[in-house]
Order: sequence, then structure tokens, then C-alpha cells
Amino acid sequence: MEETGIIRRLDALGRVVIPREFRKLNRIEVGDPLEIRAKEGGEIVIRKVDLSAQLKTVGALALASLASYTDKSLAVCSQDTWLEVSGGNGALEGEELPQAAAEAVNGQKSCVKRCNEIGIQSRNEYVAFYPVYGDTGVFGALAVFCDEQPDRSETVLMETVARFTGKSMQNF
Repeated sequence: MEETGIIRRLDALGRVVIPREFRKLNRIEVGDPLEIRAKEGGEIVIRKVDLSAQLKTVGALALASLASYTDKSLAVCSQDTWLEVSGGNGALEGEELPQAAAEAVNGQKSCVKRCNEIGIQSRNEYVAFYPVYGDTGVFGALAVFCDEQPDRSETVLMETVARFTGKSMQNF
């Protein structure tokens, strides 16, 4: 990749604006975590932190807790990838989410979709997404694969676990 540079001045509070072109190129949004690292020779490196590994770890704990209450396939996904999938849908793990599924995850609202209508290969008819989000935005979602739409108690349980997972992610 070709290196490009733009000169910016430090303001009185020690802030530097990251140019819009750089934010757009690297998909950096308001609230995204950034790592700032000082290297020898005075070089300072700023990089976007990928929270997928932490979401996979915290999400796997949530799925393990939920597994004892349901016989349905469960999953955790980032905003664009299936991270952990249990049950008969394990082949999805590591796959990219179809566009419609990614849009469902990125909303801060639970939703149920027909698998075949949004491009998910599953033996189940439906997938229900429960966004994992915090104060800084959406990290991903917990998902339940099922043959009929989740009832109210399943929805409340999943929304509660997803919200708790989101609060846990705030610590990273």
C-alpha cells in the first residue's frame, strides 16, 4: 500500500484531527476504539482496534449459558462475520454475513428474518438477531436459528443476554 501523509497541527488540548479521507478509507466511525502506540524514534502509530476476538470470547460465554435453556442453534456474529455458531449451522462459522443480515445486525433493534430470504444457508426457517451494543455503537449480535418465530419469553431472555454482553464489551 502506498503511504500518504497530511500534516495536521496539535491543538491546545493535545488533539489531532484524523482526516476524513483516512477515516473513510479505514472505516473509522465516531466511537470506534483506537490504539495509540509510541515507537522508538518518536513515531506514533494510531490504529483501529478490531473487537471481534473479544466479542467471540464474551459471546461464546453467553452462548454457553444460553445453551442449557434451549435446544436451538445459537450464534454470535460481528457486524459482518459469523464468529461462533453452535448446532447444525456450524458451517457458517467464519463466513461473511449476507448484506441483509449485516443490516439487521447493525440496527439496535431485535428482528427475525427468514433464512432463505436473506441468503443464509440453514436447515432452520428463521434466524432472530439480538444486537450486542453499548454506548459507542453496535459490536455485533447474538442469533438464534429456529423453525418458528421466537416467543416473548425467548425474546426477553435473548435481549437481556445481548444487552449484558454489550455492557461487558464496553470494558474492552
